[in-house]
Amino acid sequence: MSKSEFESGSAKRLRLGANTFIYSIVVLSILVFIQLIAYRHTRRFDLTANKIHSLSPQSIKVLKNIRKDVTIKAFMREGREKEKLAELLDLYAYHSKKIHPEIIDPDRHPGEAKQYNVTNYGTLVFLCGDKREKILQSTEEAITNAIVKVTQKNKKIIYFLTGDGEKDINNSGKNGYSQAKKALEDKNYEVKTILLSRSKEVPKNAAVLIIADPQAELLQHELTAIRSYLKRGGHLLVMINPYTAVGLVNLLKDYGLIIGNDMIVDKLSRVLGGGYLMPVVIKYGDHPITRNFNMMTFYPTARSVQVMKGKKAETDFKLTILAKTSKESWAETNRKMLESGKAQFDKGRDLPGPVPLAAVCEVTPEGMTKLTGKSREKRRPKIVVVGDPDFVTNSYFGLSGNGIFFTNIVNWLAEEGILIAIPPKNTENQPLTLTRNQGLFSFWVNVVGIPLVIIIIGVVVFIRRRVMR
Repeated sequence: MSKSEFESGSAKRLRLGANTFIYSIVVLSILVFIQLIAYRHTRRFDLTANKIHSLSPQSIKVLKNIRKDVTIKAFMREGREKEKLAELLDLYAYHSKKIHPEIIDPDRHPGEAKQYNVTNYGTLVFLCGDKREKILQSTEEAITNAIVKVTQKNKKIIYFLTGDGEKDINNSGKNGYSQAKKALEDKNYEVKTILLSRSKEVPKNAAVLIIADPQAELLQHELTAIRSYLKRGGHLLVMINPYTAVGLVNLLKDYGLIIGNDMIVDKLSRVLGGGYLMPVVIKYGDHPITRNFNMMTFYPTARSVQVMKGKKAETDFKLTILAKTSKESWAETNRKMLESGKAQFDKGRDLPGPVPLAAVCEVTPEGMTKLTGKSREKRRPKIVVVGDPDFVTNSYFGLSGNGIFFTNIVNWLAEEGILIAIPPKNTENQPLTLTRNQGLFSFWVNVVGIPLVIIIIGVVVFIRRRVMR
């Protein structure tokens, strides 16, 4: 090779190298520019059939209306569940700049977990100004509803009836309701008492009226005020001990709720370390109050709560049994036998287990028309009755799921349709079914054909380069 040919080849290689360098710089610059645009203007595309990687339209609507910053502290340990939750919270942050999620390992940051009273993995704490909400579920429905709660402008007011020997919400003793009051205040409710014997009516700002264990018969004036409150679409929680409050029992019967003149005996509670007169509930009805609730609840002394049957009840009310005892239980109607400690099941007289001890009544539009003469869709009466008020006293509030069950009831009664229901998305795999011929075709194309073409192209390029040299 002559000197001129060598210099010509060197210049050619230099030009090729320079061109390659310039092209590389141009391509790199384009990629950086695209990345900057993508960072500032993020767009997500969910191509799955059931949109399992997207938020529901209800959640997106809520996020668009947020005006205050919401910090979400998720206390999760390492694992797949943490990754799934992080992906879900990223979707919330993507749709609203007001959402600020943080994933915290409580084992590595025990001080922060203690600060927010976190005792379980998977706890989510929502902070907005001076409001705080804590949940143990990481579903889209639970997260969206928690955001709704902490961003509400006004606190809802829960009234406890007083004046007839009811439970005292300021009593910190074992029979008091101070823990129940604190739990409601932690949920951003304002808790007050009302003396109906001196008031003309239940206040119009009452989100829920709670009657817990009246020791004396309610006055006719009080019963009239409660009836008027329900006609206005009021929401009522009654927790009532055996053999008490006949007038209140009769009022509840008008709404399809039948309170038994009995006391529940449960042999299962003895196995779990309690007495025969402390029913244990592990079975719950299908209702928003008990959705995803699978904890045991204990009731120191309870009476049965049944729902009315028949066409009239089905037309006027939506009646649901919330909680039932075990099959080994029964509702004893012989009070003397109970007091002597010789109670036994009498067929045809006593109610056999499982015995219902909590129920819900929701008045239908037809029932509302019969009740008031007017049809009302927005706010209609809701009543929850539990045949025991002692399960949320300070002695039992923290026992298993007692406190959670109580707050679930109040939450459902108080929301007035503000919280939303988001059905879970179907994440089932959809397998691809191929015929024998389709399977063979796929095998020869993907496993044999494409790799073979790549190999042939590589061999041809290699030979051409050798020849050009």
